[in-house]
Amino acid sequence: MNTKWPRLLAASVLTAAMAAGCSSEGGTKEASTAAPSAGASSGPLTLSYWVAMSGDAARSLKSLGDSMFFQELEKRTGVHVNFQHPATGSEKEQFNLMIASGKLPDVIESDFTTYPGGPEKAITDKVIIPLNEIIEKHAPNLKKYLDEHPDVKKEVVTDNGTLYAFPTIGIGNTQSTTGFVVRKDWLDELGLTAPETVDEWTHVLRQFKEKKGAKTPMTFTLSELNLDRLNGAYGIGYSFYLDNGKVKYGPYEPGYKNYMAQLNAWYKEGLIDPDFAAQDTKAKEAKITNGTAGAFPSYIGPLGKYLLAMQPANPKVDFVATQHPVLKKGDQPTIFSAAYTYRGQGSAGITTANKNPAETAKWLDYLYSEEGHILKSFGVEGVTFNMVNGYPTYTDLILKNPDNLSVAEAMSKYLRVATPSPGFVGDPRYGEQYNSFQQQKDASQTFNVYFQNLEKTRMPRVMETTDEGQELSSLMSEIETYRSEMFLKFVMGAEPLSNFDKYQAQLKSMKIERAIAIKQSALERYYKRK
Repeated sequence: MNTKWPRLLAASVLTAAMAAGCSSEGGTKEASTAAPSAGASSGPLTLSYWVAMSGDAARSLKSLGDSMFFQELEKRTGVHVNFQHPATGSEKEQFNLMIASGKLPDVIESDFTTYPGGPEKAITDKVIIPLNEIIEKHAPNLKKYLDEHPDVKKEVVTDNGTLYAFPTIGIGNTQSTTGFVVRKDWLDELGLTAPETVDEWTHVLRQFKEKKGAKTPMTFTLSELNLDRLNGAYGIGYSFYLDNGKVKYGPYEPGYKNYMAQLNAWYKEGLIDPDFAAQDTKAKEAKITNGTAGAFPSYIGPLGKYLLAMQPANPKVDFVATQHPVLKKGDQPTIFSAAYTYRGQGSAGITTANKNPAETAKWLDYLYSEEGHILKSFGVEGVTFNMVNGYPTYTDLILKNPDNLSVAEAMSKYLRVATPSPGFVGDPRYGEQYNSFQQQKDASQTFNVYFQNLEKTRMPRVMETTDEGQELSSLMSEIETYRSEMFLKFVMGAEPLSNFDKYQAQLKSMKIERAIAIKQSALERYYKRK
C-alpha cells in the first residue's frame, strides 16, 4: 500500500473544502475537515446510514453512533449520522424489505456484489447511484489509490466500468486468515511433525486417536467445509474455480470423487467428528477446549481464546497452524481459502434518496486518507493508542479493557477495524497487536506463504448480467441442494462411491454445464474491464 497519504488541512470553518497537502505520520491531533458540513447551504449535514451491527459491537453499543469512532469522525468532519441497524439475524430479510419499500436512507453499507442481478441492477433499480464522476471530483484519496492500483480497481468496478460503492480494501499480506490447526503439544509428545500431505494427516489423526484417546481427532462444522480446505489437495475448488483459465465446478470434477473417498475413509475410521453435520460452532469449540479434539479448521483470532481457556489448567497446551494440505510431499497448495483484496462486504453505496451525494462522498473519502485510516484502525491518540517511534500502539483501553471487554469487543466499541467497512482493513500494525500470541503470528505467516498461487485458481469477482444472474440463481439453487445432500451421503457411506457416475449425470441433467458456461462468459467480460 502507498504510505504517502494526502494530509488534510485543518479548517475552522466547517464548510471548508478538503485540500491535499504533505504526508503526515498519523497526526490525528490536527483533526481536519473531510467534507463540507453544509448541504445546499442548509446547515450541518446529517446523513441516514443503514448498516448491520456486529455481535461484538452490539454487546456494548446500542448504535454505532455511540462509538468513539463515529463521534470523533463527526468532530472532524461536522457530518452527523443517524444510524439504522437491522435486527441481528434478519439483516438480509430487512435489507430486502427496505429495498422493496422504496424508503431508502442516504447511505447503505452492504455487499452489493451479492445484490440480485449485481451492482448494475442495484443502479437500474434506482437503489444506488453510479459514482465515477463523484469519486473523480470529490474523493481524491480513493481516486488516488484506485489510480495507483488498477488491479484493485478492476475488482471494484462493474463490467462496463461503473464504480458503485466506497469499498472495503484489504491491505498488508494477511489475506488468508484460516486453515487447519493441530495440538502442537500432542505432536511433540508423539514425536510427530505438523502434517502437510493427506497421508501425513491420516497418520497424525490415527496417532491422536490411538495414543491420546481423542474421541474426535479432527472436529469441524459442516459450514466450515463450504470453504476451500481439504478439497484443494485434490486440485478442485469447493465450488467454481479456475483451471488454466477455464471455469470449472469442483463437485462435478473427477477429483471430487477422491476427495469424498478420503473423507469417507476418515469418517469410517473415526478420525473425523461424527457430529460434524449437525453441530454448531459452540459445540465444536467445546471439543477443542475440553481436549477431545486434536485438529480443527480455525481462523487466527480464536486461537488466543482457546489458549486462554486451556492453559491455566494445562500450561503445556499449544497449537500450531499447518500448511494447506497437498497430496504429494513438496507440492505447493494452489487452492485454499483467502479474502479478496476488495472485500465486497462493508462497502457504502450512496442511494438515490441522498440529496447531498458530493458532500457524502467527501465525508466517506476521509476514511481513505492517512488520518482517516489511523482513526478507523487505531482511534484517538492518547486514548486508544499512542504513537511510539512512528508505530500506533494500542493502549490498555483496547488490549486490557477495564470493563472486561475482549480485544475484539473493545475494538468494536471504540474503533471500526474488526469488521469490513469503508476504507482499508488488514493493516499489519493492527494484526500484530490483535494477534498477540506467537501461535497466531506464526499461523498468519503459515497460511499466507502460498497466497500468490491463488491468482491462477481463484475465481475473480465476476458479475453476471441481470438475465444471467437470474438463470444462474435458479440453476444453482437446485444444484447446491442436491450437492449438499449427496456430500453427506458420500461422506457418511449412505451412498456408495460406486454411484459417483450417476451423481455426475444428475448434475449434468440439472444443467451444471450451462451454469459453468455462464460463469465463463462473466469471466471473459471481467478480463476486458478497464
